[in-house]
Amino acid sequence: MKLTSRLSLLYLLLPFALFALGWLRLVIALPILILLIWVFLRAQPSNIGTLKRFNVPTFALIFFWLILSGIGGYAFQNWDHHWRNAVLRDLIHYSFPVYYAHPEQGAIKALVYYIGFWLPAAWVGKAFGWGAANLALFAWSFLGVTLTVFQISARLKTSTRNAALALIFFSGADALGALLFAKEYPALIPPITHLEIWAGGLQYSSFTTQLFWVFNQSVPAWLCLALILNSARLDEKILLGALCFFFAPLAAVGLLPYLLIDSAEELRGGFKKINAATLLTGGLIAAIAYFYFASNNAAQARAFRLPNLQIFFPFFLLEGGALWLLLAPAHWRNPRWALTGGLLFFLPFIQLGNGQDFVMRASIAPLFYLMTFSLEALLQNKLARPLKIAVYALLLIGALTPLYEINRSAYRTAQYYLLDENLRAAPRSAPALSIEKSGAPEAEHLGALTADDIYSLSELKDKLVKNFIANPRKTFFYRWLAK
Repeated sequence: MKLTSRLSLLYLLLPFALFALGWLRLVIALPILILLIWVFLRAQPSNIGTLKRFNVPTFALIFFWLILSGIGGYAFQNWDHHWRNAVLRDLIHYSFPVYYAHPEQGAIKALVYYIGFWLPAAWVGKAFGWGAANLALFAWSFLGVTLTVFQISARLKTSTRNAALALIFFSGADALGALLFAKEYPALIPPITHLEIWAGGLQYSSFTTQLFWVFNQSVPAWLCLALILNSARLDEKILLGALCFFFAPLAAVGLLPYLLIDSAEELRGGFKKINAATLLTGGLIAAIAYFYFASNNAAQARAFRLPNLQIFFPFFLLEGGALWLLLAPAHWRNPRWALTGGLLFFLPFIQLGNGQDFVMRASIAPLFYLMTFSLEALLQNKLARPLKIAVYALLLIGALTPLYEINRSAYRTAQYYLLDENLRAAPRSAPALSIEKSGAPEAEHLGALTADDIYSLSELKDKLVKNFIANPRKTFFYRWLAK
């Protein structure tokens, strides 16, 4: 298990090392690289279990899940891939840091986004082209998910197959929400609709939905969470939390309260397991990532909002609240169980930025903990039979959400490959300057497999481009840290 934990740490540190080389001044980057190497070599990952032997069915399960996610462009891609393909292509074609316009006077246009997950594939793409970059991105994603599954398996003392199935099929009861509360869309028929949006702007995305739409944030966040759950050292947890912030800052916001509980427990123990170098590295990673993201003011809007209470309470119960309450007899003494319910209840009241991303991404951590609590209660027989039956029922209903996502991808992929070549959508003659959602993912870019209409963010006029491109001329990061 120590081997996979060390490989997991290397997996998370490497993209930040590439970011330091590409974005930071050499006088800053070199000391950071030395510190990263030192921390990696000195790391002592917790030995919490035995690595399960190589399991071909599990690897095949993960492989086909990833194929259908659209990563790499081998199967149908949901709408968000328009943006993710554009980010990867710009990382390949532009020098680091990525500047679209850098005049001596006036506004700078720079890429400021959660780019860490793409960097290994982007380096491959610079050397070997777009096809190789997509293959590398798929391989990198496969490795990240596989390492996560190993960590979940070790945590729960179960097979890697069970861990993979849990990650794929854990979800809230969106099917009930769609059946009882959705007015027009989504519907249960046809079984390829996007069930997640039954509550309008409120959404706690299943892990399959996260992979199929925002893999660049979800995969590294899952691995950080799994490692934190398996770690016995506070300094390691803080380092992993900082890395999570670098890859997926909104997910890290949801993780922070759990780290505060870990810190409080360590304080009572007298901080016996603290390595200063690891702690320093975590602080530097978090600080550099913060100054980089702060260069884009797209997320500066912060507010307390009151959701529609008529839909909020059903949303909370169906998207995890009911399951959380059923687990109370098994976990009520664990402060993390109480925190999980509190986060799932209060996150919809927080507005960060102009869109709905905060609720969807800050919930990654509490949903991951909720999945872990559910499996621990079932696998360790911590619940009475009636409660166990109720938990299984909710999990089975919840599994419909990822099944619909998988089914849509499989249907659209088969439709594309079986379609007469004359009926396939012709390649665009020029990149799109703006794109709009159709409202139904199953109706997006009909006749095409990939969502790749933007090509580059450089000339885009779409209102969402501000989430990716900023004018950082007077910001601390670009004045003092960046090349």
